[in-house]
Amino acid sequence: MMPRLFLKLFGTFWITTVLILSISIFASFRLADDQMAERLADPREIDASLREEMSAGGLDALRDWVADAGNFLPGQTVYVVDTGGVEILGRDVPVFLMDRLDRIWAMLERWKGEGRDYDDRYRGFTPVLETADGSRWLAIPGPTSPPRFGILSTGNLRWLVVFLAAITSLLTFWLLSRSLARPAGQIVEAVKRFATGDMATRVGSASRSNDEIGEIARQFDNMASQLESQRESKRELFRNISHELRAPLARLQIATELLDRKPEQTDQQLVRVRSEIAVLDALTAQVLSLTRASQPEGRDQKVSLAEILERVVGNARLEANAKDLTVECAEPANGISVPADATLLASAIENVVRNAIQATSAGGKVTIATHAENNNYIIAVTDSGAGVPEDELERIFEPFYRLDTNREGSGIGLAITARVMEQIGGSVDARRADSRGLVVTLSIPTTAE
Repeated sequence: MMPRLFLKLFGTFWITTVLILSISIFASFRLADDQMAERLADPREIDASLREEMSAGGLDALRDWVADAGNFLPGQTVYVVDTGGVEILGRDVPVFLMDRLDRIWAMLERWKGEGRDYDDRYRGFTPVLETADGSRWLAIPGPTSPPRFGILSTGNLRWLVVFLAAITSLLTFWLLSRSLARPAGQIVEAVKRFATGDMATRVGSASRSNDEIGEIARQFDNMASQLESQRESKRELFRNISHELRAPLARLQIATELLDRKPEQTDQQLVRVRSEIAVLDALTAQVLSLTRASQPEGRDQKVSLAEILERVVGNARLEANAKDLTVECAEPANGISVPADATLLASAIENVVRNAIQATSAGGKVTIATHAENNNYIIAVTDSGAGVPEDELERIFEPFYRLDTNREGSGIGLAITARVMEQIGGSVDARRADSRGLVVTLSIPTTAE
């Protein structure tokens, strides 16, 4: 596809060229009309003037008089040609006038054969000029020869055309530069404001065009929106981390104060301190996992999806047995590999399965279904728990979001899954099951081993 900016520049150039040519042609015709004589010179007047000059100064005077354009109407002159076809000033005689001269010379020769003299009248005047040396010249009015560059060679029109061309090109290229410079300037201004911390800055649709500069504006707005969203996500993450840390830290503070105030409860408080430290350690590990899941690493590795799923299901069944749950899983197809970090991918799948186990009551069932679909491998985890309200389905993948605050966990697991899926080019979504419970579907891009 040809770049739109090139088409804009190319189109402006040719529009300017056509406008200048049109103005020049129009001005040429107008000036030509203005300079065109309202009447043609009277041959008898021309003949009288020529004979007067001839009698006064001979051939030289005649030549000077013919050379003076002021003796004729605009655009007209007189050609004086001898019997050999040579014009007195050496000018080229228009072809149609030469044909007429040839006919007149032939007629005069015929008259001579009939015994008539050159002094006889032709259409009311004597056509032949005869010098003292006996040379004969025939004068005939006609148009002046066009200049080398046509009517544009005339002084007034030349400067008029230059002026109009300058004005036209100045106007068209000013409009072009304005259409380019204005959005470019607004992009620069938006970048400056964005660099100072104004994350809400956008170029806006008013400065967007359909060329490459408009594409830059659109990409800047997209980038700004993503960066602002990431900043807000990080702020929300930090707020959630602070909130999650505040409770165990508060309990640690209380336990240490009780150690000072009630030494007899030292063993009990030490158990509490170790428990809260374990909570902090687990929370820190999950936050680090979430951070790692956001980094694009491990894409050059290829891991066996069957091996990862087998390991995840094995761990899930140990946890499910303790709750009297059943975990059913179809055997995944062998020979399927995934370009991802093995640890992160296993964590992403395991978080979904463990979340399903935690949501399912004793005696319930968790089903893991797998199948290939185009270039993706689909893993659908279905639980038989209470399910999630429709308007809360999107939020379960947000960091620290918990539908039931009384349940164990910090609400980071599914957020890690979403980040890992994003990094490997896959996707994750949740929907309510047909009967009850929740279905979380992982779409994982695969390659054949």
